[in-house]
Amino acid sequence: MKRIARSLLAVLVSASAFAPAWGQGSPWPSRPIKIITPTPVGVGSDIFARAYADRLSRALQTPVVVENRPGALASIGTDAVAKAAPDGYTILFSTSNPFTMTPFLLSKMPYDAKNDLLPVTQALKGGSFILANAAVPVKNIPELVALAKKEPGRISFASYGSGTTSHLGFELFQEAAGIELLHVPYKQSAAPDLMAGQVQLGFEPPVSALPNIKSGRVKALAYTGSKRSAALPNVPTLSESYPGVEVFTWLGFWVPARTPQAIVDRLNKEIVAITHSPEMGRLLSDAGLDPIGSTPAEAAAVIDREAQAMSRLIKAKNIRID
Repeated sequence: MKRIARSLLAVLVSASAFAPAWGQGSPWPSRPIKIITPTPVGVGSDIFARAYADRLSRALQTPVVVENRPGALASIGTDAVAKAAPDGYTILFSTSNPFTMTPFLLSKMPYDAKNDLLPVTQALKGGSFILANAAVPVKNIPELVALAKKEPGRISFASYGSGTTSHLGFELFQEAAGIELLHVPYKQSAAPDLMAGQVQLGFEPPVSALPNIKSGRVKALAYTGSKRSAALPNVPTLSESYPGVEVFTWLGFWVPARTPQAIVDRLNKEIVAITHSPEMGRLLSDAGLDPIGSTPAEAAAVIDREAQAMSRLIKAKNIRID
């Protein structure tokens, strides 16, 4: 009997080693999951947050809801996830900005960008189009640069706000071209004012740029990705004029630090599968975006590289938000 009892105890101890790491043997997920996106309702990242939520809900067989918490350069929504319980029920879906730009633009940060959250995966990425109002007398980047050199500081460009990708993208372009443009920051898309001619240049992702380009209301001068957009293959990349000058926006998933590795791995597996599914592929293609689906380690390495590059640019340009 003692030998049987010892054998049973060994089996129980061995089995406990393989019990779910997310607490006391309870399955994960066993209740609804919340995806927080630090953007307003209806913008590109919110649209994809909801697309992923729908498909992740089916994959995990549990409700997945989206909550929008915009503001303060995405730090409000990001902080909400950083301070959430590390149990796999609160996830961040965002651009990389809260980790690669915001820490260098704000003097006080509510979260530690390097230590308070863990990347799950880079999900998708895309460049943006440099746009011009239809009345601007240029058809491409060389013509724009020539005009800007004749009229330094007079040609205006709109951004989504100081310190955003659109602002810093134009700063990179000005630095590479040796020109001076006039920055006009907005709190949201300036597309209506760009079409009306109140600003002359804009910087928009494909999902919002393509309808206005195809209607002729704005002109596409360049695409900021590493290769031409499949949606508009006749539009040159910015790097064709200035090699190495590329500006990407990518979206990914993060969870609070100390989230069990088993949950991180499961989320990565399901999100990567969704990203490369034919259904999501069609959505990405229509929006002019490319799928990625990286490992957590690969995503972390990209974040580190981008943070170093953005830190240098922001300091060199002396850009501060507060």
